[in-house]
Amino acid sequence: MALNLLTSATDKTREFSNVGEATLYAILGFLVVFVGIAFLIFVVWLVGKIMSKATGQMKTKVKAEPKPQTKSAPQAVSAPQSSDDEITDETLAVITAAIMAYYQQNNPKCEFTVKRIKRI
Repeated sequence: MALNLLTSATDKTREFSNVGEATLYAILGFLVVFVGIAFLIFVVWLVGKIMSKATGQMKTKVKAEPKPQTKSAPQAVSAPQSSDDEITDETLAVITAAIMAYYQQNNPKCEFTVKRIKRI
């Protein structure tokens, strides 16, 4: 019985009467896909705009008084470099302090922190 159902389903294939009908179906399919993709792009753009406005409002609410900027930057001490081009601990500390001082002056909301330095 299942075999009879399969043969009857395969016998009822639709043949296009002409090339024009197939072209019409192809163009209709392309248009549906194009409109669907354009709609999805619009939805993602709209959600992005809404989220950026929401986060912009949150940033203005959270924003407090600006911290007074101190102009004292750490002095870089030149450490002698070894011949194998290894970076000493002092040099690494000076570079990290310089980066922190730079980010603190230019971007007060910098979230750059050194938690630990681990030798690999």
